[in-house]
Amino acid sequence: MGTRRNYQRKVSKNDNPLQILPVAADLIDYTLNLTDNKNHFPKKIRFTIVNRIQERVLSIYEKLLEANEIFPIRNETDRIRRLELQRAALADCKMLLFYIELSRKRGYIDKGSFEYWTKKTLDVKFMSAAWYKAEQEAAEKAASAPEENQ
Repeated sequence: MGTRRNYQRKVSKNDNPLQILPVAADLIDYTLNLTDNKNHFPKKIRFTIVNRIQERVLSIYEKLLEANEIFPIRNETDRIRRLELQRAALADCKMLLFYIELSRKRGYIDKGSFEYWTKKTLDVKFMSAAWYKAEQEAAEKAASAPEENQ
């Protein structure tokens, strides 16, 4: 069985492909392995905390992928939708960080797991924030360009 390669579009030939999706996929893998472990998360919290954690981490990836698929940006609606998806992914990252902290406080994970899981989540959050900021700056430049030509 071959490995799945994550081919992502390049903005230009000099730019690197979007690197956040493999990092987010790694976060999903770690999260599912940890939350499926009954030694960490007992069955009694499966339908309260665990399902929410798993849904949140999958939602982060889905939103980032959907935002990445809005290319080329043909109009302002595309630009706005892309920024909305990026913002929603950032909000999901913050919510996941809350669930990770809650898991630590409730004793479901140890300090090492807490720190590693938090780092993985923050990596995705910071990469998402950088992407959002770059897109937002490009949108602001595009919006101010017609004003300068008048």
